[in-house]
Amino acid sequence: MTLLFLAPLIWLAAGVPWVVLHGTLGRRHRRAALAAGIVFTVWFTWFLVTWLGMADSYPDPSCPGNVPSWWPGFIPA
Repeated sequence: MTLLFLAPLIWLAAGVPWVVLHGTLGRRHRRAALAAGIVFTVWFTWFLVTWLGMADSYPDPSCPGNVPSWWPGFIPA
């Protein structure tokens, strides 16, 4: 349900940087603008997945804290 309400804001937050990059950097350096847009999109996706993640109240007795035992510690969960 949270994603339903956040979807328009997520699309806006993901689209505005692409428009800004295209309007500023994209006029002269198309590849640099594309690379910066892809880096931002990957970062933004990573942020959303870790921020929204799994609800803390989700009952799962085999994964304490909703993080599996095999999950690497350097990846935020």
